[in-house]
Amino acid sequence: MNYAAAIVAILVGFAHSFVVPPTRRHFAGLKGIGGQTLHLAQVDGSSVSGNFVIGPSDGESSAIDAAAAFMVDAFWLQSPQNLLTGGDIGAVSDGIRSTLTQHQASDFTDKYGERMGKRLLDSSLITAKEEGSSELFGLVAIEARLFDMNEKIIFGADKSESVLKTAVASLGPKQRRQYKDSSILEIVTDLTPPEISVVCVLSNLSVSPKARRTGLGGKLCSEAERIAKDEWEFDKMFLKVEEENEAARNLYEGKLGYELQFRDDSAMGLRVDIIAGDFAEVPAPTLVLAKAL
Repeated sequence: MNYAAAIVAILVGFAHSFVVPPTRRHFAGLKGIGGQTLHLAQVDGSSVSGNFVIGPSDGESSAIDAAAAFMVDAFWLQSPQNLLTGGDIGAVSDGIRSTLTQHQASDFTDKYGERMGKRLLDSSLITAKEEGSSELFGLVAIEARLFDMNEKIIFGADKSESVLKTAVASLGPKQRRQYKDSSILEIVTDLTPPEISVVCVLSNLSVSPKARRTGLGGKLCSEAERIAKDEWEFDKMFLKVEEENEAARNLYEGKLGYELQFRDDSAMGLRVDIIAGDFAEVPAPTLVLAKAL
């Protein structure tokens, strides 16, 4: 992706992603957004066929809305971790569900939806649908973001783009022209402090209760890793997971090979506050994991 094209145009999202310093700086070079399609064999005992088609969402508003509704129902309201406070799922009214979905749709639109120009840094929402159906059974997201290696802080999408634009805007007209066809890697390397790097994170992994224990979560992560490596040219993937989230840790650490990098004892996590009818932050000690691709 060149800067001239991009300038016309980062859970951290609502779920479990964060970043640690990579072994080298990365460039999220987009080679094409039509990810690989995968099919899973039927799993005995599952309530669904097991024949899933996995690939990037097109980013249209209808797709974003469907993903947001799925995220609320499958993740926020029915997570094995139990993310509800002030009541159980039976106390969730249609009004609360609608409010949560609107907030989730706004977040997804900002990160993965269509916009007037291209994003400076790549992002993709990857979904799983049963073959021949429009029903969602899982999703995961990946995002390229700027990261301060000294402070161990990942910048949000707006902050990441602001840092890049400010770096170029500080140059004179002649120097700006020199960078108009440069990659994000070149801009970050030449124009930002050495502790700033471009990294890739995985977030928002969610699987329908009907498709859990079928291997779908692992397949979604594998497709995200393939895109990060083959299309965006990263050599590592990073994520964060709340320390008490045993189901997610069993997947990431036990099955997918992610390894502990460090703890963030000051991290905050989101919960659904049924009494307030909205999301609320709570302290949530978090583990940062990484995996070579």
